[in-house]
Amino acid sequence: MVDEELTIKAAQCIMGGDYMGAMGIFETIIEGHGDSPLGYHGWAEAALFEIQEKGNFDEKGKERINEGQIQSYFQRATKLDPTSTEYQAAYANALIEFDRIPKAIRELKKLKELGDSSEEFDVTADLFQASKMLIDNIDFKTNFDRSEAFAKQFIPVAVEFAFLGMGFTSSEEAVEYLAEE
Repeated sequence: MVDEELTIKAAQCIMGGDYMGAMGIFETIIEGHGDSPLGYHGWAEAALFEIQEKGNFDEKGKERINEGQIQSYFQRATKLDPTSTEYQAAYANALIEFDRIPKAIRELKKLKELGDSSEEFDVTADLFQASKMLIDNIDFKTNFDRSEAFAKQFIPVAVEFAFLGMGFTSSEEAVEYLAEE
């Protein structure tokens, strides 16, 4: 079992904006409990917060935190706890953040399947958030030219996730609703 005191200290670091400190604590958790997803997920989340707040390149243009390690840690957390919608959504969102769109979509489909597998899992908010991130990423990548092949390929998927995120069971159901007068 993961030391609750360490987890609390890591959370306090995150709340205080000390993401590197939190990452150090999560590394300690990983060393002591390599079979627990908490350390991997926490480290990756803290690393992502650090990048979002301070950027990921130093003054020489070198990557401060390895994005591959962040992805790897998110993925490891999902493998250690394959029923966690939180871990699955965080992994997919990180993939979108790092411009790994096809892989992110595969992970979002897994998230949807997880949500479909039990009444206990409500993934609608996660899917809706991911759809917004996908659209933003596509727009940025194509300079808002939705006629580009990349946009044409992935916007329909993002729209489908948006519909699912709004509680529709499928895109077809949403379109039928829209067609009603």
